[in-house]
Amino acid sequence: MGKILQLLLRNGGFVTLVLVEAFCFFIIVQFNERQNAIFTHSAGIMAGRTLEKRQQFADYIGLRERMDSLSKINARLQTDLANARIVKIPRRDTSFIALFDSLNRTDSVRRKVMRPLYEYYTATVISNSISSANNWLMINRGSKDHITPNMAVVTNNGIVGIVRHVDPNFSMVMSVLHRQAKISAALSKFNSFGSLVWEGGDPNVMTLKYIPKHFAVTPGDEVVTSGFSQMFPRKILIGHVEGDIAQDPENPYFLVMKVRLSQDMSTVGDVYVVKNIFQPEQDSIQVKVRDEQ
Repeated sequence: MGKILQLLLRNGGFVTLVLVEAFCFFIIVQFNERQNAIFTHSAGIMAGRTLEKRQQFADYIGLRERMDSLSKINARLQTDLANARIVKIPRRDTSFIALFDSLNRTDSVRRKVMRPLYEYYTATVISNSISSANNWLMINRGSKDHITPNMAVVTNNGIVGIVRHVDPNFSMVMSVLHRQAKISAALSKFNSFGSLVWEGGDPNVMTLKYIPKHFAVTPGDEVVTSGFSQMFPRKILIGHVEGDIAQDPENPYFLVMKVRLSQDMSTVGDVYVVKNIFQPEQDSIQVKVRDEQ
């Protein structure tokens, strides 16, 4: 209290001036109809704008929460879709279909029996390069979010890259536009697989090699992931064959062709990071085979 009195005594003139001006303003507004109307109108406008901004902020927060919720739902749907591609039901085997239908009634039982192979996690790209010989992306998810090296990164439109380095909160993704990136890809109509690589230049065009030459490949043919990679689920869209299909100059028994990516690599934003649940087991058994060679 003493400090307040000292402040008032030191600044008494200024405080008095402010009080007098406030009192005069009150008198003018209170007893002058025109000034009262102007003040009321102005105050109403300011209050309206304040409430509008507040509502816009609340709407933004609510929208962001809904978007996050939808992203998580979409990730779960992508997980179910990826695992559904693995299941093939014989059309004429009615007993198997009946078993499958009964399993669908109990989700927990279905999951135990069908053994899903993949899980999807949402992430956002916070940096991206497309003009170097070896390009990288950074995403806002790390080990705290269950991200580990060698997980695939995809979007709703196509493939993006492979996780290589992981910190607690961020991860570095080796882009498909990297000289070391080799993606196992297949032509949908033939189910013939080859190796997809980037040879530089156009960031939206890659090269598909090692397709046997007896396949009648034509421009526009759909290219998807083969599923032979331990990282990418099968049948994720990669792009479409573009331009001339030529004989591989290094091996006359195979074709080489350009593939235009379905995902524009310059506009990658929200992505999914794909976890192969059984990858450690697959890696382990492959090591055993290599040791025997």
